[in-house]
Amino acid sequence: MNLKQTFFVFLGISFVFFSCSEDSSDDVTPTNSETKTSYFLGIETGTADATTDILSNASSLTEGTVSPVNNGFEQAAWTVFFQGANQIFTSGYTSAPEFTSYSLVNGQLVKGESFFTDLAIYATDIVDEENMVLMGSARAGLTEKKIYHVNTNTMSIQNTVTVDFGNVVADSLLAFPVDMKVRGNKLFAAYYLIHASGDFTTPKSEKAHVAVFSYPSLQFEKIITDDRAPNIGRYYTSNALEIDEDGDIYTFSPSSLACGYAPVPSTNSGILRIKNGQTEFDPSFHIDFEEISGGYKINDMFYIADGKAVVRILKEDETNPAYLWATYAPTSAQPLLETGILDLNTKTFTLLSNIPKGGGGWNSAHLVEGKKLYLGVSNSTYSGVYVIDVENGTATEGVQVEGNYPKAILSLSN
Repeated sequence: MNLKQTFFVFLGISFVFFSCSEDSSDDVTPTNSETKTSYFLGIETGTADATTDILSNASSLTEGTVSPVNNGFEQAAWTVFFQGANQIFTSGYTSAPEFTSYSLVNGQLVKGESFFTDLAIYATDIVDEENMVLMGSARAGLTEKKIYHVNTNTMSIQNTVTVDFGNVVADSLLAFPVDMKVRGNKLFAAYYLIHASGDFTTPKSEKAHVAVFSYPSLQFEKIITDDRAPNIGRYYTSNALEIDEDGDIYTFSPSSLACGYAPVPSTNSGILRIKNGQTEFDPSFHIDFEEISGGYKINDMFYIADGKAVVRILKEDETNPAYLWATYAPTSAQPLLETGILDLNTKTFTLLSNIPKGGGGWNSAHLVEGKKLYLGVSNSTYSGVYVIDVENGTATEGVQVEGNYPKAILSLSN
């Protein structure tokens, strides 16, 4: 019996005694009051037939092992975790999800208030300590979408705006949101085009699209496009739009079967930029990532600091149907994702060969801290966190995770 098998037998027994009801003393997760930062992991546990997610305390991200057994708040399967300014948010993967907040009170993690939305949420941005915006959409039909403006202090929806943008009616293509970011008085929403039948095929994906709205009034203003890169982001990304220290927004376009594009766009995987103060793509900036990397395509991009980003990448066989959605299998026995550092200023790429290939995942667990990235890595035999230092160009193994895989890496200040 291997380590994972032994753990799951123990986990099943332990959860009989595990409770996270609001009236229970298990509602608080002890943290180390001597540290300025407390770390938490969203961990998927269980088997393929019965998974459970746990929001668990992690005493360290750089060493040791984190177990979810009797450690944290039990969540429903398919929970999505969000890093807030001073809170952690969880949400269900449903057509009418519940959003719940968690915060530190006297050094302990405490469950807070909740609210519901009437549409499934596919793009989010934690604007600041008081504001969050969410975009909901149906998965089929040429339907309108909604943007919810949330007060995170009261965990209540302050404003809901119905928006209709980007659909290509003549070709039955739905503009499906993948990420959004607020910068100043504008909200930028990246989307990709899927067939309105709901089969998630992606005809006519050769251009990048971003919808621009006013903020905080959330009024639609325009759509910007660029034919140097294909559709931006992928299903359930949170990092398709990344903002650097200068306020410039960088976008990434996967252009891969493994990221769910079928057919695969003819345009190469690439990166574009929207300069600070502008609401158009920068005509002077474009990275053809496949060209500079020797044929890799981007699955995720995390901006860190000083013009450097960490990218999760893959090489794929577009003729192999088994590659379709292949980067959405976090415990894959045939993982595709490698990791590297991209310098956006010099347009150069360095592969980090000592990080094992990962199987991917919906949210791509990560946490940026200074010039370091904590990155969740998992496959059928490994589950843990790697620490990537972009200043020194190094990667070291951090904490190991007992469970299927880390779904989120989170932190709160004491």
